Amino acid sequence: MSRRVRYVLMGLGLLVFVLVVWFLVLSPIRGNISATNTAIEDQKTRYALAQSQLTQAKSTKQEGELNQARLLELAKMIPNDQELPSLLLQLQDLADQSGIDFVAITPGDPTAAGTGDYQLLPLSLTFAGTFFDVSDFTYRAEQMVAGPGRLLAIKSVNLVLGSTIAAVGSSPKLTATLSLYAFIMGVPAATVVPGSAGAASTTTTTAPVK
Repeated sequence: MSRRVRYVLMGLGLLVFVLVVWFLVLSPIRGNISATNTAIEDQKTRYALAQSQLTQAKSTKQEGELNQARLLELAKMIPNDQELPSLLLQLQDLADQSGIDFVAITPGDPTAAGTGDYQLLPLSLTFAGTFFDVSDFTYRAEQMVAGPGRLLAIKSVNLVLGSTIAAVGSSPKLTATLSLYAFIMGVPAATVVPGSAGAASTTTTTAPVK
């Protein structure tokens, strides 16, 4: 066999070897690499979707917590019942901060207001103080809701000059009668016929003058 034929046969054998390696080894590997890349892209898409859902869930949770806090504030501003003891304590705090002296607090019967979604609880306050003390108290009462506290609306203020003569250079004492409304959520309870068992009565709370 000549050298030339030998080289041709060796070349053909090498070519066959390359083809066998390509079809039996490299081609499947390339297919596996392509499938792996597709799987990686799929996982990336799923990860991005999961991240988006997690971000949305966190945002929803924060909005829920914020809404819950707002509902709690609203419940303090406009409770579901009268909560007179709490309201009287808040008014007493305002009186202490303003420097007035309560004489009497007279709550009335709640009445439906607006479309009937809430009620008005009338209160009549009688107290003594200087003009500036009374002015400070009325301002604090209207701003109490920002505490947050009860939502109050002042209807009227009547001032009467006290009988005590003020010292020279000091403001005279006044007796003030203030009418205001506190708000209650919901519709009023069924009206009780006067004279029947369990009939409601108006209560007057008298506070000692400081």
